[in-house]
Amino acid sequence: MKEGYWFFGALIFFHFGRLLYLYYQKKRSDKVDEEIADYRYERYLEMRDETFALKPEDLSIVIPNDKETAFALAMEIHASDVLQTVVAFSDGKVWAFNSKNTRKNIGDSDTVDLSSAAIEAVATAQYHFARMKRKNTNDLLPGYIKFHILTNLDTYSVGGMITEILHDSSEWSELVTKAFKVTDELGNAAQNKPMKRVYTKIAVKRSKPANF
Repeated sequence: MKEGYWFFGALIFFHFGRLLYLYYQKKRSDKVDEEIADYRYERYLEMRDETFALKPEDLSIVIPNDKETAFALAMEIHASDVLQTVVAFSDGKVWAFNSKNTRKNIGDSDTVDLSSAAIEAVATAQYHFARMKRKNTNDLLPGYIKFHILTNLDTYSVGGMITEILHDSSEWSELVTKAFKVTDELGNAAQNKPMKRVYTKIAVKRSKPANF
């Protein structure tokens, strides 16, 4: 009889131990997911800061005179749990990066339609930065969209709720149209020819994203 008790006791202990192990594995998996999310978010912020620190000469872009001139237009969107940025440059290059990947995709400036869309978008930006706020590159809130114009002298930004900025009556409708033309051509280029992917190795950081 005692052997029967020992048997059932061992069986219960085994199942209890198995449940503890599965719980441990689940918590460990959740922790890894959280660390990966933090890593990607931190890398996104680094690429974002790198973009705002750019000067025309860093990209071998020549500003023809001393007049303040736009050389880049960045569109940043925080939709759902993803932050996405597309940057068009006056030389026709395009960068794209988001908080789901740890890389920066660089559109080939030899892609004629993409290059033309980028150049046109930055040319349009020249007529809009005077109405924007200087040094307003703070983190984006969920459901918001923001445009940043980089000039040879400063950075200008404007943003708001996606539904407001993208509305037909928005005062920024021209800028929106040009920027989304770039994203459309970027998608077309990606289907026809893979973009150059730039990977960067960094240490995993544990901080929790503020607006995620």
